[in-house]
Amino acid sequence: MRWIGLICIIFSISASSEPVRDNSDLTQFDQPFLLGDWYLINPNPEASQENFLAIKLSLNSNYSFNIDIQKKDYSVDHWDGEYNASDNTLILGLNTSEPQVYQYSANHHLLNLNGVTFTKALSNSLAGFWSSQHLAGDDLMASDVHKMDLVLQPDFLFTFRVRNQNGAEAVHSGVYYTEGNQLVLMYENGEHETRYTLNRDTLTLGEEEGGMYAVLNRIR
Repeated sequence: MRWIGLICIIFSISASSEPVRDNSDLTQFDQPFLLGDWYLINPNPEASQENFLAIKLSLNSNYSFNIDIQKKDYSVDHWDGEYNASDNTLILGLNTSEPQVYQYSANHHLLNLNGVTFTKALSNSLAGFWSSQHLAGDDLMASDVHKMDLVLQPDFLFTFRVRNQNGAEAVHSGVYYTEGNQLVLMYENGEHETRYTLNRDTLTLGEEEGGMYAVLNRIR
């Protein structure tokens, strides 16, 4: 939970140590923009020769994938397996007799596979404007953080704002991605991961015994 690094950076406090690579840390995944649930919707199924209404492609950090194709008769074809990816090539169905190879490009919310564009969508109601109700932890106290606001847009852009007790404010923006209960904020020159829980209109970041613990309420 390296939130202290982000908080220090946006308050212009320098840090010299480099993080140790941790295979359980989602920030260590080589192609983070691939992770998530990707959707392709048939815009005009009545006139289209393609026999599908929607396609959902899920790519996970353990290199497993799932594809669900909802056809025009509302039946669903399912395929799952393992995948591999380089900077521009995605292979679905490793260790099968007919793996499928795609050329791809991706950003934080669009994935182009062989010229077909998929859009990433959130699987929960994480998107919103969140404002702190309760802050705790040695990292936050050491950084003199008195107020925290976090805007998570549905297109996977974020704005992170903190204020100290004297009213000084700092703002940082970037892109984010999620997997399970992990939330990763990516910004210029770095990225930071935390665990979260979402209970209706309350978003909790970190753990009570950790260096950063924040309970935020949904403003909108």
